[in-house]
Amino acid sequence: MFKRLKTLSFGCAFILGFHFSTPAALAALAASDDVLITDLDLLEAMGFARDMDKAYMAAGIELDNNADSMDAGLWSSGSPSVQPELFPSGSTDYSPVSAKEFFGRVDSTGTQWQFSAGNSLELSRLGTERFADAQVEDLPNGGVLQFFRWWWSDNDPNSAMGVFLFEVCQPSFGGGPVTFTTVATSTSFDAANGSAVVVIPNRPIDTQSCYYLVRVRFDAATSLLRFQKARLQFTHP
Repeated sequence: MFKRLKTLSFGCAFILGFHFSTPAALAALAASDDVLITDLDLLEAMGFARDMDKAYMAAGIELDNNADSMDAGLWSSGSPSVQPELFPSGSTDYSPVSAKEFFGRVDSTGTQWQFSAGNSLELSRLGTERFADAQVEDLPNGGVLQFFRWWWSDNDPNSAMGVFLFEVCQPSFGGGPVTFTTVATSTSFDAANGSAVVVIPNRPIDTQSCYYLVRVRFDAATSLLRFQKARLQFTHP
């Protein structure tokens, strides 16, 4: 069912808001060229309720770009061997997230998930909950997001995994609505050990108002679908 959703995510970002109490708050989130998402399957595929009525698409962000051939050009400021200082401005760095860091979006008891598949460093779904989340740590405020890469094992020809990187924000110094902005998304393809990279078009890192969340969607409860790890690449401010 969800393999087809891969084609729906090219060239757009999904801006999602919850608990807006006034029309003004809603208007502040949705720009004039934003389009309300009415595709119920797409909302569900991203881990949100099918009756969500505050989810929007904004043009301008290249999503689901599995450009594995781009590895040679991923260095914005040279390889680590030619970076003489510790975290100089503009230098490239990484924040990895292992499979062990993920919890069920709804059920975190562990009964829905299996870590013993493969080499015990992979996550498989066992129960009805399809989504697992993990927060990306150690990102520098004022830096720039550049690339999102993830690794998996997909040996199920009838099902796939999807992954989303959300920027989750609230006002910095007061109460306010939670917004979810999807800055990267990708879908697995059949491979015993697969990997894909998604280009993020130089998005500023804001850890004052936001945190960054990786969500994995398993389209079937089977050990044939195994998430291995994710990695966010960025430059220092």
